[in-house]
Amino acid sequence: MKPVIRRILLAVVIIILLIAIIPAWHYYKYFAVHVSTDDAYVDGTVALVSSRIPGTVTRLFVEDNWKVKGGDLLLELDPRDYQERVFEAQAQLERAEQSVDQLYAQLDAAEAGLNLAGSQLRQAQIDYDRAAKLAREGVVSKEYYDQATTGLRVAIADRALAEHQLEQARAALGADAVDHARYARPIVQQAQAALDMAKLDLSYTEIRAPLSGIVTRKSVHVGTRVQPGEPLLAIVPIDRLYITANYKETQLTDVRVGQPAEVTADIYPGYTYKAHVDSISAGTGAAFALLPPENATGNWVKVVQRVPVKIVLDEPPPPDKPLRVGLSVDVSIDISNTNGPLLSSTIQQAYEQKAANPNLAPEKLQSLPQTTVPAPQGQPLPQQP
Repeated sequence: MKPVIRRILLAVVIIILLIAIIPAWHYYKYFAVHVSTDDAYVDGTVALVSSRIPGTVTRLFVEDNWKVKGGDLLLELDPRDYQERVFEAQAQLERAEQSVDQLYAQLDAAEAGLNLAGSQLRQAQIDYDRAAKLAREGVVSKEYYDQATTGLRVAIADRALAEHQLEQARAALGADAVDHARYARPIVQQAQAALDMAKLDLSYTEIRAPLSGIVTRKSVHVGTRVQPGEPLLAIVPIDRLYITANYKETQLTDVRVGQPAEVTADIYPGYTYKAHVDSISAGTGAAFALLPPENATGNWVKVVQRVPVKIVLDEPPPPDKPLRVGLSVDVSIDISNTNGPLLSSTIQQAYEQKAANPNLAPEKLQSLPQTTVPAPQGQPLPQQP
């Protein structure tokens, strides 16, 4: 080979090396502050819809892969049995109210009987006093005096019986019968509770969507006999999905809650979803498996464990690039800032801020991710559109 050609080739190689230094440097800088994994999948809280009562499906309003909103009617069960139970409970309630009316009538009768016995006692006392005076004067016979005495004793007994009947009538209505409303009685309340339960069971014949999403895994058809708790279909909340990235334990040294992340889905090559680390699992995936490994028995081989990391999107996916549960994705976390906490959740922090400052301006509140988690301190979660 001629020396000139050698010099030209050497110059070309040197130029290529010099050009490659710049992207190689950027490549090194990127991977020095990023940890990535392809063991990541789209996850979400799938709602399994089931019936609370037994029944037969008479109408079905959805099919697989249909989009529904929270509260939409999904299917109906035969309501005739439960409607008859409502009628029966309504009749029992009316009968209980009639029983209360009867008890009030008995109370009025007992009060009237007590007044009558009181009047009779007063008259018997007058008759006795007159007979005793005349008997002392010897004007009347002893038989007349005995009759007056017996009449007084009968009147006293009648008064005691009337008082007992009045107490019995009051006890039937309750000790504080006068203070209650007319039908605020246990017998009526029990019948009212039975009616409310019957109406509640009747309302359960209409099964509605608990949240917005896409219907999937529908296993029910018209005419199917369903039992309480039996899964009928599932609803996937497309706008509340998140990413579960299974990182190696050796990659989590500098991973912190709140760090920014980038997500790329195999289904949409070239598009990147902006996200952040919401939380890091308190255990490895193997620790929560159905059959966790028992490393204290037999031969032991060290295996690098993987820890689930929850990645939440910063904003909902665009309409033309929706995510689906189970899709494979690649996740890259920027670990340049290691000031964040290790055991925390950005979603929980946002709800705690909202609970502590209900009037906090939206721009000062952390953006709530598109997923559902238990609210802190028993506070209910807001319904997201």
